[in-house]
Amino acid sequence: MTLYGKMRTNDEYVPGIAWAAHRGASPDTAARAEGLMNRILSPGAFRMTDRQPDIILFMSGGSERRALELADPSRPVLLLSIRGNNAYAAATEVMAWMVNNGRIALLSDAEDAVESGLFDRWRRVAGSWTGLRDSRAGLIGTVSEWLVASDVPAFILKHKFGMELVEIPWNSLPDYAGQIPDKPLTERFAGHNASGLREAAKVLTLLRRVIQENDLDAIAVECFRLVQQRKVTACLALAQLNSECTPAACEGDLASMAGMMMIRAVTGSVPWMANTTRVTSSTVILSHCTAAFDFVSSVKLPTHYETGYSLAVAGRVDATCVTLFRLNDRLDKAFVVEGKVVSHPQIPDACRTQVEIELPEDQINIFREKPLGNHLLAVPCKCEEILSLLCRYKNIEVVS
Repeated sequence: MTLYGKMRTNDEYVPGIAWAAHRGASPDTAARAEGLMNRILSPGAFRMTDRQPDIILFMSGGSERRALELADPSRPVLLLSIRGNNAYAAATEVMAWMVNNGRIALLSDAEDAVESGLFDRWRRVAGSWTGLRDSRAGLIGTVSEWLVASDVPAFILKHKFGMELVEIPWNSLPDYAGQIPDKPLTERFAGHNASGLREAAKVLTLLRRVIQENDLDAIAVECFRLVQQRKVTACLALAQLNSECTPAACEGDLASMAGMMMIRAVTGSVPWMANTTRVTSSTVILSHCTAAFDFVSSVKLPTHYETGYSLAVAGRVDATCVTLFRLNDRLDKAFVVEGKVVSHPQIPDACRTQVEIELPEDQINIFREKPLGNHLLAVPCKCEEILSLLCRYKNIEVVS
């Protein structure tokens, strides 16, 4: 079962709301709290609770102690207040306590939160992390030796994401050559005269088998061993999986795999994992051979760049704007920025799919002075705000 099938979508997540008031509050306070939320939200958009709330609604001053009793130490919380009755003052005091005690919280007027979209973003983020909890990811082979800043220890994946990492050596798997070619992949390119398509489709069949047998939600594949020893790439296989919303990172890059899972959870799609190929004074050029088929158009199947063997994905990135994302190898820092697509280079000595993206000057400086790693994740839309909130929820610092 893939992550797409196993986790609930953000639209299905219903956040829990608790209310807090002073000790002498009238008996109808609970009904008034629920009535307010029903007035400003759609039916079924929340549930009232007094256990592990995602949101605490302040109904009056003097509610600070009650709010701290309700707040779950293991769960970030959105602090909302009604207008008047010293409710915002109480919420501010609690917010200060949260900051002073290293707890993750946000503060807002309740109606402002709904009108600005904060409530919905918080719901999506809470739902995303709930969906990722207890997920399983597979590392097929090892992290490629050149990825010195992308090897995330298994205990960190467990601590930060609640994710179990399953390590699967290549020599424990059957030979890909004995597999039946994957039908969805061969049918996708039925009109192409691409030598090696059947072999690439056999690799995908093997990867699907590994995912199913190990109940994996995502994979990172050490693909160079395969192409060097057997002269067949995993590029098309990974592109097809990503197109189907199963995060699949190449080169055994665990930092990228974790980021792909995060983005999939909150946006519903899997980003493109790409090399930082060149940085100019105002742009960055990205390239890679594994672009998902739904990320590009005019797809061609040339050989793999570094080796000249088998097949790779060469396509045109049609998005006019993208969001770039990257986690470090300790999952406590992230880079996130929105940029504008300005050209589609055809550099001969770079990976096959290529795009040039214009970025703000201060973000360009980050690439030079404090990059988190080579590989970047590109999402074909503007989503910096939700990704930044997704990081804040888990106390992941966004570098600037």
